[in-house]
Amino acid sequence: MLRSLFLAALLSALVRPAFAGIDVQVRGLGPDEASNAYAQIDLLDYAKRVDAAPKAERQEYDESEVQRLFQLGEQDIRTALQPFGWYNPVITSELRGEKPKWTAIYQVDAGPETDLTEVDVQLEGAGRDEPVLAKTRQQLKLRVGQRLKHTDYDDAKQSLIEAAYGLGYLDATLTRHELKVDIDNNQAQALLTLDTGVRYYFGAVTIEQDGKLKDSVIRRYVTIQPDQPFDPAKLLSTQFALSDLDYFDSVEVDSQKDKAGADKRIPIVIRTTPKARRVYKYGLGYGTDTGARALAGIDFRRINPDGDKISLELRPSQKISTAIADYKIPYGTVPGENFDITGEGLQQDFQGIQERLYSFGGGVSRLRGAWQRKLYLTYTNDTYTLPGEPSRTSSLITPGASISRTVANDPIYPQRGWYAFLDVHGATSADQISDTSFIEALLKLRGVYPLGRKLRLLARADEGAAIVSGFDNLPPSQRFFAGGDDSVRGYSYRSLAPKNAFGDTVGGKYLTTGSLELDYDVYKTYGIGIFADAGGADDVPNVQLHVGVGAGLRYRAPFGAIAIDLAHPLDKDQSPVRLDIGVRVGI
Repeated sequence: MLRSLFLAALLSALVRPAFAGIDVQVRGLGPDEASNAYAQIDLLDYAKRVDAAPKAERQEYDESEVQRLFQLGEQDIRTALQPFGWYNPVITSELRGEKPKWTAIYQVDAGPETDLTEVDVQLEGAGRDEPVLAKTRQQLKLRVGQRLKHTDYDDAKQSLIEAAYGLGYLDATLTRHELKVDIDNNQAQALLTLDTGVRYYFGAVTIEQDGKLKDSVIRRYVTIQPDQPFDPAKLLSTQFALSDLDYFDSVEVDSQKDKAGADKRIPIVIRTTPKARRVYKYGLGYGTDTGARALAGIDFRRINPDGDKISLELRPSQKISTAIADYKIPYGTVPGENFDITGEGLQQDFQGIQERLYSFGGGVSRLRGAWQRKLYLTYTNDTYTLPGEPSRTSSLITPGASISRTVANDPIYPQRGWYAFLDVHGATSADQISDTSFIEALLKLRGVYPLGRKLRLLARADEGAAIVSGFDNLPPSQRFFAGGDDSVRGYSYRSLAPKNAFGDTVGGKYLTTGSLELDYDVYKTYGIGIFADAGGADDVPNVQLHVGVGAGLRYRAPFGAIAIDLAHPLDKDQSPVRLDIGVRVGI
């Protein structure tokens, strides 16, 4: 009981406005009712106007006006309680103090609640038998025996109109909308009648564009079909789909109801403004995993009337250099579904391992709900040299499948969201298709969660496993390594893995890494972070974990978050502090 009284008093204090000359206290109400009461009391509006005036122009409080508005306060509170179903409150009031400082106290007993004794919702018109409308009527919050709440009544009216509109009954109106309140007996009746009117349908769909794309390519993503019932949700889904294609700078979907004829067919006009055909990418940077690095690339948003795309990218650096070409052929009816042909070249030098590979392949990406699935086939030629061993060349033909999903409130610097990715691929040496047989799986999980306006928690975990017939024939690109600014900070890039007889790192069959990080925004785009990472690669599923902890600076750039970290590895044979520099984009 004492706890309830304390919470009620605390909530009342939180919603009560404060002014220099007048303190108004409304006691005995819940937080919602009290908040509405304070909003209705004219005495508070008067105090606000006096206090808000510039100091040089501020007038003194008028004592007679304060007295008058104080007397009206009880009626203000009565009016404020009616939307919550309290029509007969008992209110006592007291005005304490004298000019220029008063305290107005209103002690309120909300009284008996006003209950609904009748709820009558009728459907008329051409759509009166629509199952969706019947379901909407059943789900209304208005119930006989329940306390009357004006918001429930208003929501019921809005829900009926929106349901009818969503079915194509664009002329739907409430021919009866009555809320009858018997104040003396604390009873109420809610009476509604919806007349749906006639149904409208989609008419012809016209697309206005610059002609650089085939009309049929755009129409694949248009969910509007002539002669189907008009559905405003399909207007939005069409607009979002066309915007997601990355062909257009703007998309407008215009439904022209005023041009509908006697057949109630509404013409639809889709107007598009194209984006620039080419996008250039370039940059310079530094990361502890890559060393000094550069970026040069170009994206062709469309290279032909079919909407095909190509991306070319070159990333040279001191330790890892890559060149990637990706050709996409859109298909299907959902943005993101495409056939792609890719080619990649990579050269890297880490932990005494030198590797040069090139690959090319193709795949098909499909969307199922919010999950993206991909099936692919890749040929890889990998020339590598392990420490103390002669150079080898491996040729692999690897079919694979992956599934992924990203949920984030911002694609560059999210405050809330998660990411999941699972890939399974392999090869067989049967009939000399590949140089070795293996199957490999990799799971990645990422998450970010806000702990306050400026504080967020970041978490990540990676799990990998490879089943291989001859590990010595498995190239480094298919082995697992840990360590580095995107893995276990405090340890050098790919330094955490099994070693050979000479003590050189050669990679493992299993991978486990995880990280927890707290980032705090200090000033504008600058912040700090503290973290703990753990992980490693091994030849057994029970991976030996290595731990690194540290802190660092964050800078929120337009392209992502730059992290400069000082990390301390907990292994005794490591350097006590390591500098890690990296860029995080998205989750």
